[in-house]
Amino acid sequence: MENTAEIQNHLTNKILQQGALVVGYTIIRQKEPVIVIGFPFSDQWILNHPFYITKRFGEEVWTSWKLLRDVTQVLRSEGYSADLKTPLSVFGDFRPLAVAAGLGNWGKNGLVTNTNYGSRLLFAAVFTNAPLQVSLTGNSGLINESCDNCTLCIDACPAKAFQNNRFHKMRCFPKAIRGCSECLQVCRGRVQLH
Repeated sequence: MENTAEIQNHLTNKILQQGALVVGYTIIRQKEPVIVIGFPFSDQWILNHPFYITKRFGEEVWTSWKLLRDVTQVLRSEGYSADLKTPLSVFGDFRPLAVAAGLGNWGKNGLVTNTNYGSRLLFAAVFTNAPLQVSLTGNSGLINESCDNCTLCIDACPAKAFQNNRFHKMRCFPKAIRGCSECLQVCRGRVQLH
């Protein structure tokens, strides 16, 4: 391919054609490009069955891995480095990268909420040295507009994990591993994904 804009357009189209719902570009450490990709997620796939990965969730993870592998192959064939991190990678937290890449804003429940897909996205990333254009956002610290006057997720939390304008992950975690998804289920901004 002739230039990085052409590579980036090719990658964006390929990513969206292969099953991703959203794609954005950001940087880490002020210079290293990251491609952040959002895949469909439904709390029905795993949160209601927390001790095993359901068939549908497994299919989505397999789809994401194949897509990420294809993206890294394109970048490497153009002479760039590329390292993929799937939704199951022990990387850390993809949420700040997703917000920085313009894929959504912070919801009151601590999840990234996207205008079209609510908080129903699984994120993955490709780290590269290709000089890709960063997605323009400018609102990376904002709460999602649909959350402004809403407290449904906070009120529905059986663990009372949201208190004093703070999220207490150690209150949430024991409930979450047993399948709690109350904050997702009551969200008015949520979108059903099948």
